[in-house]
Amino acid sequence: MRGPIAARVEALAAKAGYEISWLGPIPRNRILADLQDGRAACTPNVIKTPDREARFKFTEPIFPQIDWVVITKKDADWIKAYPSIQALLRDKARVYGSMLGASKGPVIDAMTAEEASHVRPIRGTPSDLVKMIASGHVDYSIVSGSEDAKAAALSAGVDPSEIVAVHFPELSAVGAGRIMCAQTVGDDLIAAFDRALAGAH
Repeated sequence: MRGPIAARVEALAAKAGYEISWLGPIPRNRILADLQDGRAACTPNVIKTPDREARFKFTEPIFPQIDWVVITKKDADWIKAYPSIQALLRDKARVYGSMLGASKGPVIDAMTAEEASHVRPIRGTPSDLVKMIASGHVDYSIVSGSEDAKAAALSAGVDPSEIVAVHFPELSAVGAGRIMCAQTVGDDLIAAFDRALAGAH
């Protein structure tokens, strides 16, 4: 595990008095299933939804604000024609690569479900998403920031300059990712991370 999120979680863990043991890469939907089954583990950078809040434990946001972006191939000039993320998601001519088990907040999740005919669910990791975009299997995806896109490209063996990040103002409503843990994880761990986060901004 490397990149800004991994570095942030490791720094927080050190402050909280915990040692991180990374497992992976593991597809997001498999992680969710493992946590649901009670495996005493956590996963970082997850959007809190009412459904998930009922089944898992969450820390405060890892970063105060995540800069969500759409990523696509560098020569995809067509993306400039869309005035909003909603207009892009509604265009049936463009295939959206959506990571299975990864929420983008209630509004985009609902639109993704409505527009399922041109949404390709991907079982895998962010680097798998970048590979799908680079090879033309999907047109675009949504990731948590340009730095994450760059790290995923490097991990995928794709030149980061081949992928561009495009900002849509509506994506700021997606919110910040948190550390999500199974119910079997003690409240003391959540509290220790929240204390570390309170002193980290």
